[in-house]
Amino acid sequence: MTIKPDGNMKLNEFASEKTLKAGGCRQLTHCPYCHGRAIKRGMRKKKYENIQRYYCENCRRPFTSAITKHKTFPLRVIMDSLTLYSRLHTAGEISKKIKESHGLSVSQQTISSWVKEYEEYIPFIRMRDFVSKKYSRKEMIEESKMFHQQIYDFKYHRAKLDCILDEEFRHQKFKPLKEFLELVNDECPHQLFQNTAKRASEFKDAFSLDEVKITPKNNAAVKIGNFVVQAVVNNKLRHEVLQNFMLSNDTATVAVEVPVIIDSEDIRHYKHELNFEIPIQLSDGEYITGHIDLVQVRNGSIHILDYKPSAKKAKPVSQLTTYALALARLTGLRLYHFKCAWFDGQNYYEFFPLHVVYKLRKAKKLPKAQMRLASTLKPT
Repeated sequence: MTIKPDGNMKLNEFASEKTLKAGGCRQLTHCPYCHGRAIKRGMRKKKYENIQRYYCENCRRPFTSAITKHKTFPLRVIMDSLTLYSRLHTAGEISKKIKESHGLSVSQQTISSWVKEYEEYIPFIRMRDFVSKKYSRKEMIEESKMFHQQIYDFKYHRAKLDCILDEEFRHQKFKPLKEFLELVNDECPHQLFQNTAKRASEFKDAFSLDEVKITPKNNAAVKIGNFVVQAVVNNKLRHEVLQNFMLSNDTATVAVEVPVIIDSEDIRHYKHELNFEIPIQLSDGEYITGHIDLVQVRNGSIHILDYKPSAKKAKPVSQLTTYALALARLTGLRLYHFKCAWFDGQNYYEFFPLHVVYKLRKAKKLPKAQMRLASTLKPT
């Protein structure tokens, strides 16, 4: 069921009141103070939810999994309020929507205080005033459900991408990305995604990682991820909530669940025209499909992000490289402009997909006899 005022925010994007009362925080296995083993020790009853309590068998300190302390309302309610604010709703409208979706009465003053308190997690508010004068709520974010064997919620933040392209000259070369995202709803070949096809996620360890530098970083994605995941236990729902929160509230995420496709002709182009090392073999008429979790534009690059609940153990380099190859081909942009990364609430790992498929050719060292001969042949 769609909330009527603008039709953009759906009730199923919010947690139900029953879910909140059952406790929605992440499960902990280690003590945040000494990293000792965490033992569950009952529940802390709050007004609107129950929070799991823990006890460390090493340092014997009690703790909970919640980052936000001393709050009457569940974090999920706070997050949804912040998202609605970033989507150009007033405090009064947000209060009504929270009542509809969660069954909780939140005052406008409380909502305004949340916006100030959690400002670091919603940097989009720096763009909000400008965007509100130029776009309506319906125009700002384009959304559609894509039935590609399973349901994918494609969302594209038109207003944010326009601001990014206009603010910095170095981002203007990414206008083909905007053109591609504008056409996804109308020109996506849904039948190819619905048919049995190879998925990018199936290609594990397909590419050589020689000369590929994977760099761990601590950036806004980790910070927001850590903030969001504590409110949701279910991994699938956590994925959706994180995507929606980052799309609405950060200053870099411009699209989520972006459908991409790469076929045999594209692979041949990369191999024979650009001399890329691509170990994927596709026959004529075969293709690979996938959906990119998050697409960001920042720092002069297009970033392809994949959320992995256990990022430290995962290494989806081949999957992300395939996404980058597909999106570069679909937009006509150089692979040089892309970066890929996977992350969770604790870790972020980044690499250049160009380094995966294009290896520097080192000049072979000539034998000493040939070097002496070459030196004698040099003109004086």
